[in-house]
Formats: sequence, C-alpha cells, structure tokens
Amino acid sequence: MGKLLWVLGVALLPGQAVHAQALAAENVPPLAFGAMFRQYPQARHITWRRVQNWYQASYTQGPTRRLVRFSSNGDVEATGQDMALGALSLPIKHTLAAYYPTRTFCRAIEVTNARTGGLTYEMATCETAISRTVTLTANGRKIPRPN
Repeated sequence: MGKLLWVLGVALLPGQAVHAQALAAENVPPLAFGAMFRQYPQARHITWRRVQNWYQASYTQGPTRRLVRFSSNGDVEATGQDMALGALSLPIKHTLAAYYPTRTFCRAIEVTNARTGGLTYEMATCETAISRTVTLTANGRKIPRPN
C-alpha cells in the first residue's frame, strides 16, 4: 500500500504532466480566436488548449495535423506539425532511449518558434491517461518546460 501511494504521489508531482487544459472556443481570447481564422482559413477540426501562457489551436489542413500557438493578443508564438517518430534525428532518438528507456512515445511534433525561427521537437508519451511531453532540440538537448 505504501509503495502504491508513493507511485501515485510521484505521478502527481508538479512539472511532470503537460500543463495543457482543453478550452471551449468561447473561452479563447477574441484576438487569438479571430487571428486563427484570419491566418488559417483552410483549418478544419480545430480544438483549443491552454498551454503555458499560450492558446494553442490544433487543426487539420489536408492530411496533416498542425498546431499554432497564440498570445492572448493574437500574435503567433509558434507553429508546428506532426511528424513520424521514425523521422526524428539520431541525437533525439538517443536522448529518448537514454533518459526515457521505459516510456512509449506515440506522437512527435516539429515546432517552429515564430520569433526566432528555432526548431524544437515535442514527443508525447502514450502509456498513461496523463500525457507527458518531452521537448528537445534537434541535437537531442533537453529543454525544461516551465511549471
């Protein structure tokens, strides 16, 4: 029983789970909501989440699943698209194997910072109901997620 409580406690530690909350469209700031439809008129199947201080719209455009992160004033902070796990660079694969050997990853997203053009890669785990995301640079360096 004590071990079960310890495992549950570790699973609930802050900073372990992705800090993303699903949002109804009416809870998205009007400037971010409007920017989505002005800048991405071809977007379909849009879902909104609150990720850190951004409002993230995930959508399909053709066969590809994409995302865009807005500030509350409608500025694009980052864009991204799904990619095959097998297409990840060798340094990323090495970091995942070395630091997360017991995790199963089911999704990878290539994310472009709209201000700097820098690329990061977000890999989501799929073995639990609480998704966790690992963010790495192309050379496999871990990027800590803010709490």
